[in-house]
This record gives sequence, structure tokens and C-alpha cells, in this order.
Amino acid sequence: MKKAFDQAVLKEMILYISARCQDRPAFGSIHLNKMLHYADFFWYAQTGESMSGEAYLRQKHGQVPKHLLQARNELVNEGKLAIEDRQYFGKIQKRPIALPPFNYQKLTDEQKQFLDEIITALADYSATEVSEQIAHEDLARQYLKNDEAIPYETVFFRRKNAVSEETMVWAQSAIGEYEEALARTGG
Repeated sequence: MKKAFDQAVLKEMILYISARCQDRPAFGSIHLNKMLHYADFFWYAQTGESMSGEAYLRQKHGQVPKHLLQARNELVNEGKLAIEDRQYFGKIQKRPIALPPFNYQKLTDEQKQFLDEIITALADYSATEVSEQIAHEDLARQYLKNDEAIPYETVFFRRKNAVSEETMVWAQSAIGEYEEALARTGG
């Protein structure tokens, strides 16, 4: 079952992750993208529904939440988030800083615990290292074009090893059939 996009949940996810990662040197906006993607997709794998219902678009360097900039800008305008430019390995890092007080009303305790697990797994790696991991695991990156939405169901097609051409053809066909079925049912 696909969940409708809930910008309030996405905003709380941004604040929660940003608050928990404020002292992590590698954490920045790109890292936030990766954590949001992992959280939404792996929550979907466990529950059958993403946390936020956000669409993630394939981009050259990874998956990007479609409404991230809008949600982030709203949080900045609401005084709940600041974006700080920092030097990180010779580059400017856009670091989201959650501003207290924190009042999470949309995220359940179970979802916050799950986000903590994602943070623990990814926070100490650079965004590049996380991107490389995703590139090796994510079949969607291999067949989608930039700016195409990544179906949540592709979370079940992750692999650690190289994928044969035959498997790629099968995966493309299966995902294409799924997208056609969604179009027919209006999903």
C-alpha cells in the first residue's frame, strides 16, 4: 500500500536526523538525503509503507527526496532549522542544524528508534562512501534515468554482488510490469 506524501512527517524526519547528527563531522545536506532515502525505503521494506510517502528521484550522485528543498526552506523560515556552510575536506558542506525546542508529533517512538538505527549505520561515513554503498546495492540506479522516481518496491532488489545482464533484464521487466499495473489501478 502506497502512503500519500506527508510533508509534516518529512519535515520531522529532517529535524530528527539533523538534531541527532549535529556532532557528526561527516553530516551535511547530501548525507541527509541518503539517510532519508534509507529510512523511507527500509521502513517500507519492514512495514509495507514508507514513513513520509516522499518520492525519491534518481540523480547522478544518488537518490534525492523530491520535496526536500521545499521542506528544508520551510523549516528555515519557521526558525526550526539553520543551514551552516562548513569546510569539509576542502569543500563547502551545507550542514542542516536543528534548532530547539524539539517537538516530534508525527513520528512514532518506533519510527524514531528506526531512524536512530539508520543514523548509527550511516552517520560516520562520508556521503561519498554511502553513495558508493548504494550504487553497489541498488538496481534502480542501474536502469533508471536521472529525475525518474524510484519505486519503493526496488528496496527488495538490493544486492551486494554484481548483477548479471540476464538478472538486469528480468528486474527491468518486473519493475516495468509493476509500474504498468500501478498506472492501470491509479496507484
